[in-house]
Amino acid sequence: MNLSNNASKSEQIVKIVKTSLYMLDFIFITTVTLLILKTVRHNSPMKKEIQYFLLCHHLLCCSVFCCFGVVYNTIRAFDAKSPQLIMWIIYGVQIATGEGVLITLTLMALNRCLAVCWPLRYLQLVHSWKHKVIICVWITTMLKSTCLLMIEGIDKNPEDIFKTEPSSLTVLGGVFARSTGIILILFLIIIIIISYCLLCTEGIKAGHFNSSNSKARKTVIIHGLQMSLHLLPPLIVIAVERGSDPTILHLTAFVVFSFAQCLSPVVYGLRNKDLQIKLFNRQRNIDGPYTDHTTNSNAI
Repeated sequence: MNLSNNASKSEQIVKIVKTSLYMLDFIFITTVTLLILKTVRHNSPMKKEIQYFLLCHHLLCCSVFCCFGVVYNTIRAFDAKSPQLIMWIIYGVQIATGEGVLITLTLMALNRCLAVCWPLRYLQLVHSWKHKVIICVWITTMLKSTCLLMIEGIDKNPEDIFKTEPSSLTVLGGVFARSTGIILILFLIIIIIISYCLLCTEGIKAGHFNSSNSKARKTVIIHGLQMSLHLLPPLIVIAVERGSDPTILHLTAFVVFSFAQCLSPVVYGLRNKDLQIKLFNRQRNIDGPYTDHTTNSNAI
């Protein structure tokens, strides 16, 4: 009896921790995303660049993923009575946007590879396909989650699906759902590795990774580490079946993934020199009248 009580308490603590981390991630990512979106939207040259187009979609996916994570884990943390169908829909949308986070991250790596390795064909190829690719990503991820939820609901009675009860169920924990998740992540990892191998090979040939250019090497290492923190934790969580006591492993992987999401706006957004300058100039223009007024009053 004591063991079951301790297990339920530990599960409750994990749910509260997840809800808190999702909330912190959502606030930080959404704040930075809004700043970057406004900056890109008000700058015509940046709106035409593929890297900022993909960055905005990546950050939107991160923000929506955290938002639905807050909703889903809040309901579970407080044992709120909710129809299983509603929980399935919330979790399905979260999974779809989570896959969108990983896919847009992969597209950013692929875009960088194409820009460096095939610069002559890059603009015509990428600009003609960018909207079609993003639309396909959103549709595919949503359809995948919907199909997996339908497959999981085949064995359940319709009455159980609409039954209102405390939400302690495990969604998409079947073998088929986990297998498709593992295959998708491994496929994205292969694309990223090939893209960065080609990128590094071309960079070495062009002399971009010589001893005097430490910034290029540092950027590749930071981006590689960031992508690893995004892809490996979900792979571990999906691959390891939820057994008797996987709490520490799953919580550790979740914390690492949460940390990686918080770093995305910084690594791909705020570290970008052009974006830094535009953000600074935009903020200076907003604060300009006040600054000028202060300067004039001091001069007088």
